[in-house]
Amino acid sequence: MVDLKYPFQPGFNKEGKKNPFLNNIGKKVLALVIAISLWLVANLQTDVERNVAIDVNYANVPSGLVIVNNPPEKLNLRVRGPRSQLSSITAQNMLFTIDLSNISDGMSKFEIGTDQITPPRDVQVTGISPAEIKIETDKLADKKVKVEPSIGPPEVGYEIVGKPEVSPSTAQIEGPKNLLSKINSITTDPVSVKGEKSKFTIEVPLRSPYSIVNILGDNTVKVTIDIKEKTLEKEFNDLDISYINFGDFDFEKNGNIATELTFEGPFSIINNLSGNDIELFVDGSDINKTNRTKNYTLKVGVNYPNKDVLKLTKQSPKTIEIKLN
Repeated sequence: MVDLKYPFQPGFNKEGKKNPFLNNIGKKVLALVIAISLWLVANLQTDVERNVAIDVNYANVPSGLVIVNNPPEKLNLRVRGPRSQLSSITAQNMLFTIDLSNISDGMSKFEIGTDQITPPRDVQVTGISPAEIKIETDKLADKKVKVEPSIGPPEVGYEIVGKPEVSPSTAQIEGPKNLLSKINSITTDPVSVKGEKSKFTIEVPLRSPYSIVNILGDNTVKVTIDIKEKTLEKEFNDLDISYINFGDFDFEKNGNIATELTFEGPFSIINNLSGNDIELFVDGSDINKTNRTKNYTLKVGVNYPNKDVLKLTKQSPKTIEIKLN
């Protein structure tokens, strides 16, 4: 049975007395906020160390020189300071610049000390890597070179006729003098000839062999490519021979007959030619029934499709010896 004489109320115990934890609740909350704030301030102001990567800017390269090696694009710093300050350091708000205005062609070295880095207030740079940067430069030169087109393979059964034509056939390039001395030609972007079955011309960009070599003037050329269908040969052996128009003649063939035929023609046609399309025959209609001659040399005829484009280049045998019984 529930006693409803003293109903339960928030902040009061079952006896109706106020919970002592809630005494001066406002002061207790304020004290907790102050304690958390002091803890945050203490931790944010405590010196800590961390690694930071910053960008390197190479400025004032003398006219007529070009950097030929790959100097580092970033410096790795070891910094120490308040956590709140270190968290604000990024590659975007710190930049280290190396002035190259006094260098000459060849190798130059730049030593980098921690005192050369200007960090934010209350931040100290305790380490730096790399501590030395090497810059190699060469004199800038230009040169005329040959253009060699990069041509992909044609469709199956087709071939490129002759050498592709390039217009203009040369290009002017600019870059480090020593590197240019080793370059005699440059290529184009790859040219696809898939689906092409005749002569065509296409405009394609030139491709520099090195990132530090620039193409001067027009960066495209016209390439003309002549494509035609391949002419192939196909051989057939041991095909049967039909003997027609012999009527009631009783005859026999002299020796064993092995047939061999070779055709030449366009890939698309000759590739589909099969032995079933070819008919070999010997016609006996010219045999004279009143002639007492028993031995005849008869021509072997050949029937095949597409005679206007296919050429019979080899036939064996061309004649057969027939003996009448």
